Amino acid sequence: MAQILNELAVMNEVADILRGLSKGEQRRVVEWLSDYFDVYDDFSDEGVEMVTFVEADAADAVAIDFEDDIIEEPAAAEAPARNTFEGLYNEVAPKTAIQKIVTAAYWLETQDQKESWKSFDVNKLLKSVGVNISSVSGTLAIEGKKENPMVAVLDKSGDSMQARKTFRLSDAGFVFVEDRID
Repeated sequence: MAQILNELAVMNEVADILRGLSKGEQRRVVEWLSDYFDVYDDFSDEGVEMVTFVEADAADAVAIDFEDDIIEEPAAAEAPARNTFEGLYNEVAPKTAIQKIVTAAYWLETQDQKESWKSFDVNKLLKSVGVNISSVSGTLAIEGKKENPMVAVLDKSGDSMQARKTFRLSDAGFVFVEDRID
C-alpha cells in the first residue's frame, strides 16, 4: 500500500508540473519519459493480470482483474508486404520513438544500402508512413547516453548545439528489429 501511495504522490507532482504546459508540450514530455525509461519494454504481450486503482484519499483500494477482458483485434486489411517500408514497419510494430527510429534506420541500412544516415533521412522515411516524431535528434541524443544504445554516432561536425551527426545502427538496433520480424 505504501508503494501505491508513493506512486500516486509522484503522479500528482507530475500532473501539477504538466498542467503548466500546452498539450503539445505535455505530449512531448510524456513521450520523452516513456522512451527514456523504456516503459513499453516492460510490458508483455500477454496483458496485465491485475491492476489496482486507488481512491484519491487512498482509503480503499479496488483490485480489478482484466485477465478475462481480452479484446479481439478486428480483422485487418491485407498488410503491405515486407518489401516496402510500410510492411516492415507494421511487422515490427514499434511503440516508442526510438523503436520507430531504429525500424526506419534498419530499412535505410538493409534495403537502401546506406552505410550511415542522418536524422533527416529517418524523419523523411517515417513521415512517408504517417509517423511524426517531435525530435529525432533529441531522441537519438537520449539513446546515445544509454549503456547499450541501439544507435551509434559515427561522425559529428559543427558546434555542439548545431552539430550535424551521422549515425549507424549498433548490434542492439539490428537485434531489436530482427527479433520482431519472421
